[in-house]
Amino acid sequence: MSVITMRALALTGRTCVALFALVLGGGSAVGLGEKAFSDMKGRDGRDHGQIKLIETTSGVLLRLQLKGLPPGAHGFHIHETGRCEGDFSSAGGIYNPHGAKHGFLNDEGSMVGDLPNFFAAAAGEVETELLSPFVTLSRDQQETLFDADGSAFIIHERADDHRTEPEGNAGARIACGVITARK
Repeated sequence: MSVITMRALALTGRTCVALFALVLGGGSAVGLGEKAFSDMKGRDGRDHGQIKLIETTSGVLLRLQLKGLPPGAHGFHIHETGRCEGDFSSAGGIYNPHGAKHGFLNDEGSMVGDLPNFFAAAAGEVETELLSPFVTLSRDQQETLFDADGSAFIIHERADDHRTEPEGNAGARIACGVITARK
């Protein structure tokens, strides 16, 4: 069974369980509505805005409100370690609990942490929403962003080509933010 098929089955199952729990009035089976955030910083410590995360029945909704980025397309990923030090290599590789290949255009499927590119306007601002269907904020799921060493977002200097290993030929890591649960 391919990684894509397994993820589709997992997503369908998770969505069905969540919907079933909501229909019965028993609350959410996947922490529906749980929220987290990530304060994005550049390598020089400069503030680049915030990403808000909200658990939904279809995955995690990401609300990006970013600033001070170079205009144009940027690769964007969830990385496996919740650390943002130095050149941001401390965040490790793209979050990949299933051992998949990189990129949405890869015939062997994509990594859990692969996300679409986004575009910064001429003023360096980004305001958009993206859905990451293969992750969760629920700590009891394999694809949780809150495993033992946490997770982080990385923004790259260029667009991700959605195929090239390991990070889509997207260039340097220019911003990083640790994903933190709201209290």
